Amino acid sequence: MLTEVKNLIRFLIESIKCNLKSAVEYKKSFFVQMILMVVNNGFFLIFWQVVFNVNGGHVDGITMKDVLYLWAIPPASWGLANFLFGGFREINRYVINGQLDTYFIQPKSMLLSVSVSKTDFGACGDLVYGIVLGIIACSSIGEFFMMIYYILMGTILTASAFIIIRSLSFYLGEIDQIAHVYENSLFITLSSYPMNIFSDFFKFLMYTVIPVAYLTHIPIKLIYAFDIKSFILIGIVSIGFFVFANVFFNKSLKRYESGNSMLMRN
Repeated sequence: MLTEVKNLIRFLIESIKCNLKSAVEYKKSFFVQMILMVVNNGFFLIFWQVVFNVNGGHVDGITMKDVLYLWAIPPASWGLANFLFGGFREINRYVINGQLDTYFIQPKSMLLSVSVSKTDFGACGDLVYGIVLGIIACSSIGEFFMMIYYILMGTILTASAFIIIRSLSFYLGEIDQIAHVYENSLFITLSSYPMNIFSDFFKFLMYTVIPVAYLTHIPIKLIYAFDIKSFILIGIVSIGFFVFANVFFNKSLKRYESGNSMLMRN
């Protein structure tokens, strides 16, 4: 077991190195993407600052610190997930085009091989932006380490949820638009605003099929009133989604139709 874990870690490190080497070839593009992502996210922060200034420092009990965490944990989790495992966003395309054949001959888990096959360098902007905001929001070392925990669990949760939605292509065919709505219009939007502005229906979704409550809303509550049960629950839900994503993907592979593309990856 220990040997397998070591091999897995080594595989992940080598995959990241290969992806970074490709980024070095286009350094200007890499830094431009990252800077633009930071600037884009920064505009939302300016908007909230103006709102709080107009309303005396808070809106319906929501403070600037809450907003900082709302715009710290989700972007950092999203950024880390897409930087390390950006290939999961290609699952539906590989399924439709019969391009999973290449990964059948890989010695590692197919889902892992697909996930680490690509990286989104623009996501580094989200990662840096989220960590910087989190550091600004933290008022103690304890909060900082809690934030790191939430980001790591959020990375697992985000990647798992997106793998699940992309794996629906085994059953529904081309689902790129569905995935786009889920990932951008629902997942990111619902995680970026205070929960109390949403209806009961959306709150239900945020605890179930779009599990952003465990990514951002529960963590923010724990910043002010720590509860060990909720703290552990975040880890259980994240790992649970990870296990389900793996099982769902592997079960769905039975429906895959080969494209006869048995080519070796570089």
